[in-house]
Amino acid sequence: ALDATNGSLQWDYETDHAIWGRPAYRDGTLYVASMDWSVYALDATSGELQWSTPLGGALPSGPVLGDDLVYVSSFDGNVHALDIATGEKRWAAPGAGDWVWGAPSVVDGTVYFGDIAGNLFAVDAQTGEQQWTKATQAAVQTSPVVVGDTLYIASEIAGETPTGALTAYSTSDGQQLWTVPTSTPLYATPVLVDDTLVVATQDANALLIGLDLTNNGQERWRYALPQTSD
Repeated sequence: ALDATNGSLQWDYETDHAIWGRPAYRDGTLYVASMDWSVYALDATSGELQWSTPLGGALPSGPVLGDDLVYVSSFDGNVHALDIATGEKRWAAPGAGDWVWGAPSVVDGTVYFGDIAGNLFAVDAQTGEQQWTKATQAAVQTSPVVVGDTLYIASEIAGETPTGALTAYSTSDGQQLWTVPTSTPLYATPVLVDDTLVVATQDANALLIGLDLTNNGQERWRYALPQTSD
């Protein structure tokens, strides 16, 4: 923790491995997921440990906070729900046995997540009970984006030269609504701006693409890296 005015160190807390995801904050507490397989709750003012909970695999993404639960994705193939006050394990929702990389999304009592084998899941936010599952052929390392009754997933399509896709699914049953292919895999979670979903790619000619959510993902604009001269 650094002083916001001058950058001086206020405190630090060391976990046993790298921290890949950003912390979550609420009411004076920071929640941190570490690649050492554990979730930590720290006092945001002092850095003092409030609780820590070990899980069954490395935790690549930041925690997501619900009303009384904190949700984390894990390389053990599950999304875990912990009591936000004590860290007690409440439930684990299994995927299909492969890494769950991207942070889950929690909307209206449902947790949505995907795994790198291309499976999508919707589970009850309080119990972890599965509501539906959808098998795709696209590896998911990103977090789902939920807008209304539609779930948007950025993914990687395997092949000799991997490509990507932004695909829309119904939140009610996982039915695919439409898909927009991209020339490179999508590893970053898209950003919603009004009714445009901004997708980041690894293509210098289309570094950012704005997709119209009111028109089946039709491209509105793209941003390419500026041309430079030697």
